[in-house]
Amino acid sequence: MSVRIRTAALESDRANLIDFFRRHLTPQWTEDRFDALYLRCPYGPASAWVAQDNSTGALIGAAAAFPRKLYFDGIERVGFVLGDFCLEEKYRSLGPALILQRACLEAVTPPYEFFYDFPSQKMMAIYKRLGIAQAGSLVRWAKPLRMDKKLERFVRSKTVARKLGAIGNLLLAHRGKKSRALNCEAGLHQGHCGEEFTALDRKLQVKTGIKTARSAEYLNWRYLSQSPQIYEILTVRRNGSLVGYVVVTRDIQDARIVDLSYVEEHAVVAQLLAEAVERLRLRGAATVSLNAGEGHPWNDLFEREGFQRRESSPLVVYAGLDSALASDVFQKNWYIMQGERDS
Repeated sequence: MSVRIRTAALESDRANLIDFFRRHLTPQWTEDRFDALYLRCPYGPASAWVAQDNSTGALIGAAAAFPRKLYFDGIERVGFVLGDFCLEEKYRSLGPALILQRACLEAVTPPYEFFYDFPSQKMMAIYKRLGIAQAGSLVRWAKPLRMDKKLERFVRSKTVARKLGAIGNLLLAHRGKKSRALNCEAGLHQGHCGEEFTALDRKLQVKTGIKTARSAEYLNWRYLSQSPQIYEILTVRRNGSLVGYVVVTRDIQDARIVDLSYVEEHAVVAQLLAEAVERLRLRGAATVSLNAGEGHPWNDLFEREGFQRRESSPLVVYAGLDSALASDVFQKNWYIMQGERDS
């Protein structure tokens, strides 16, 4: 089996890549999704690679790297988040996968200094062969909001289950510390994000730790450019000024907090979490989840607000040979959440 890897041309390979992703990732892959992820990122277009069978020229695999800007204790650095790695079933041996993934590693050259990835357990075998160890884990935290459906499994009478569930739901609604920031008002953000979100990001940049750069342009692209829109943003303001926001899904069947940002005291984070949970609860969600790095600085706060640790998945980081960064620098004070990934 002879496989050739080449850099994808995002315009001329567009149709073939979309078709390939539909067959191997999700049937919901669309032209709009491709254009948004691969062409419109405010930090630059994606890089992509395709694997072809040398004997037939057929496309048998693909992988991509999406530019990201991160602040390291106030210093802005540029890297990638990896995604959309897939291979035709009969080519899923270690050899073709290693060749394709190695192309991603070789892309980490100046000005790009690092990449991070959210690999499956199978993908971890490829990273191990490349000499890259797991850097940490992304932990799912869950807060149950409704007991109705679960009780129906154990109580034969739906009427009894509803009555017991109503009591249980009331107890769950009050579970967790109900902190509120002083003189703050929360609300649903309407329209696109404006300059005040960029101003908030500048304040966050100088704080200790590793954070994704979240300008207004980035937030609009990442969360508000999809059609139909799948995310919404809740804000907290003090005396009219933005001090924090939280991004949640609209889909109550997959109710998630995907991003969270604040400046000032922890009470702002607590209020943002409470507002997000309440909004999703009122819309009928049975559970609210959020994913955060195992070393996320707010893990204790998540627990105080009634979230419980559930399963975890691998997190991989690679710093380029020419970078001043070391891979282990990501293992503490990294404010990574689900919103940091692209696929």
